[in-house]
Amino acid sequence: MAVARQRMAGAAGLLAALCTTLCGVSVSVAAPHLYVTNQEAGRVVVIDTATDEAVETITVAPGPAIIAAAPNGRRLYVTHPEIGRIDVLDPGALNKPRTITIAGTPFGIAASDDGRLFVSDWNRNILSVVDSAAGKTLAEIKVGRSPAHVAFAPKLKRVFVANREDDSVTAIDTDTLKVAGTVHVGKAPFALNVSPLGERVYVANVRSGDVSVLDARSLATLGTVRTGAMPYGVVVSPDDARVFVANQQSGTVTILDAESLDPVQRTKVGKYPESMGMLPDGKRLYVVNWMSGDISVLDGTSGQELKRIAVGEGIRGLAIAASE
Repeated sequence: MAVARQRMAGAAGLLAALCTTLCGVSVSVAAPHLYVTNQEAGRVVVIDTATDEAVETITVAPGPAIIAAAPNGRRLYVTHPEIGRIDVLDPGALNKPRTITIAGTPFGIAASDDGRLFVSDWNRNILSVVDSAAGKTLAEIKVGRSPAHVAFAPKLKRVFVANREDDSVTAIDTDTLKVAGTVHVGKAPFALNVSPLGERVYVANVRSGDVSVLDARSLATLGTVRTGAMPYGVVVSPDDARVFVANQQSGTVTILDAESLDPVQRTKVGKYPESMGMLPDGKRLYVVNWMSGDISVLDGTSGQELKRIAVGEGIRGLAIAASE
């Protein structure tokens, strides 16, 4: 595993060099932006990661919850559970959102590279499959009770759903739209994330204060790791080496070594950390602190907090995408 990672890192470095210096011409790439939902204010705040300053605020429908980026980073999707709506945002025209009306209470959301959206319905216990271009629901798939976050694994062609009140995770085949399996995890799974290599699923269990590690294909449990009180978010580094867990009640982020599953660092952040996002180069991690209304910026390697960005009370969801 370690050798494979070294080879991937070397190949990534070579590709980066080729992309940034081709035929002696330097290529400038704009820094990605953070898109942060403010549930109380009905807004999305845009932060430029080059300066870590807010550059725009967009008014959206009431109660925005989860925000997700398309795989190519060129479109964003925001769920509004209270009004049965999804806002579609184009980074090039943020003030002109397109609306998709959807039945029930859409909460978690993930986008595939073919334009389909996979949306959990908190109250109806289903996963809706939506054609984002046409704005039509293509299928409704029964999952567990109170489905929360959704994660897409393109290499496996699977979507994973955390069923909070069933203490389980459901895997769905994105080709057949059939349930591939359901596995029990810790108590009250809420957030989950698939490793970049597509081999593992990391599940944050709120009530048991731990993270379940699943084999993404077989759904076998590879391990369970104690983190902090009420883990509400989980992110895997781009090199597949580290796992970051936001512990809401503890006000901390626990960092795990992905190979050994041992905790290697615990960093104090703001009050009630929830959503997290990591830059594509893995250099910085951004943590949304709900109750303190700010975002902690952590060093992606050491895990140390570098600074905090004041945003405002009520912030919940976060996505990282291209600026235009």
